[in-house]
Amino acid sequence: MKKVITVSFKTFWALSLGFLALPIIIFFIGYLRPYVGIPLALLFVSAFVLSVRDSVKDQSKKLLSKDDTVIKIPVGYLIGFALTAVILSLVSGVGEFIFTLNDHPYRRAIMNDLVNYKWPVIYDYSTQTNPDVIKEIGRTSGTYAFMYYFTYWLPAAVIGKIGGSFAANMALMLWNAVGIFLTFIGVSKIIGRASFTVPFVYICFAGLDVLPNIVHTFVEWDCWNGMEVWAPVLAYMSNFAELTSVFHQCVPCWLIMTLIMMSYNTRSLGLCGGMLFAYSPWGIIGLFPLAVVRAFSKPMREGGTGKAAKNVFSIINIISCASLLLVYTPFYLGNHSSTSIKGFFWKFINDPALSVIVYILFIVIEIVPTAVILWKTEKKEALFIASLIELMIIPLYKVTEANDFCMRSSMAARFVLCILLARYLKDIYDVDKVIVAKKLKRKKKDVAKLVFTMLAVILMIYPSFVMGYYVLGSEFTGEPHNAEDIGSYGNIKNAEHTWNVTHNYISNDYQEAFFFKYLAKK
Repeated sequence: MKKVITVSFKTFWALSLGFLALPIIIFFIGYLRPYVGIPLALLFVSAFVLSVRDSVKDQSKKLLSKDDTVIKIPVGYLIGFALTAVILSLVSGVGEFIFTLNDHPYRRAIMNDLVNYKWPVIYDYSTQTNPDVIKEIGRTSGTYAFMYYFTYWLPAAVIGKIGGSFAANMALMLWNAVGIFLTFIGVSKIIGRASFTVPFVYICFAGLDVLPNIVHTFVEWDCWNGMEVWAPVLAYMSNFAELTSVFHQCVPCWLIMTLIMMSYNTRSLGLCGGMLFAYSPWGIIGLFPLAVVRAFSKPMREGGTGKAAKNVFSIINIISCASLLLVYTPFYLGNHSSTSIKGFFWKFINDPALSVIVYILFIVIEIVPTAVILWKTEKKEALFIASLIELMIIPLYKVTEANDFCMRSSMAARFVLCILLARYLKDIYDVDKVIVAKKLKRKKKDVAKLVFTMLAVILMIYPSFVMGYYVLGSEFTGEPHNAEDIGSYGNIKNAEHTWNVTHNYISNDYQEAFFFKYLAKK
């Protein structure tokens, strides 16, 4: 632990931006017509280079000292972070090398089709062989397009086109681990030093979902739909649940939020934040307000509010955001069937009194415990307050059957709380310090808060522990894997997935969409 590796901020910035930018550049080149994709890729590379050169300058473009910007990580932590990232990526099911939960048949189908089909991926209804699938679809001719936020898979898919499916799945698992590892390093910089609380909170952060689950064992209610879907309509997922289900959205979102929080100027905030649009159209909704708050926070206003505002409209931000909006907006608009279910959440409960009770209980279980722990130390932190406000507003509206708006738009704000909690716990529980922090006075209220914090953190672990136990237990007992339940969206194996595929992953009228008419390769 005594030997320390020093990483320059510019190097970390380049690695992190490169991790996020490479899949987007592959999409530009691989999916778009050459006269569109190549110029956009070159523009994006230019924005990347300018951002790296500018990353160690303040708002006035003054070069910061190396001592202020370097990231120091003890070798022991560096190795521990790397191993944790790989194990976490594997256990959460990325690449489907282990028993998986949730949506992994869909994830495997995405990889299969990106590897085996020409880009853009276009299917023919005549290739469907399951009679139950054909019956549900109701047609045997015509074509349809794969339309989903699949950018995260593209580097691994390129490797798969060269080395086959196993190589693609291994590359995806390791690629995901790299994203997790980079976030560990970035969060360590934000909280002041490397700490075991960084991976701990990254994996285990959640609400106190254990409480409604305990109540449900004694008093059942019809709307209960799972460990973290205990409230009707509403759901905030634990970090581990996100990793096991939507790693392609949460891993880039959390890394981007980390970069925004550790940036020294606003000239690259548009580039950093905008890239999330390529990975999660839901996530960008929640990230955007927080990026604005960060852009005009106290550290960014040292050169004046005018300077901060002017820097937001830098050439880096303009080039990158324009490129992303030009390509991904028409791409997503080509498939709008998944957003047909939407409205204020109380419309889906049909009982005004119950709606109020559900909302209050949801906020109390999912947000209040962390807010109470952090309030005293973070109440003057603009991002903390903005995150709390956002997390109280997001549940008011529902989009999609599963309410992806609630679950995914909240990812950035919840990760802000995650980072701040890691910093708070570092000062109390780090192995370098005594168990009870020296800063805590022996007043009753301080002891009560310490007890509350310990109890809340222990209860917070429940969703991650249960899911991890179920995954590993199922793997060790030889439970059959379900990764190939779909196989391909061009030939669905199991008819029970047909509705979800046709409503969330494909577009029948793609030929009339702007993206395929003017941007996509023919």
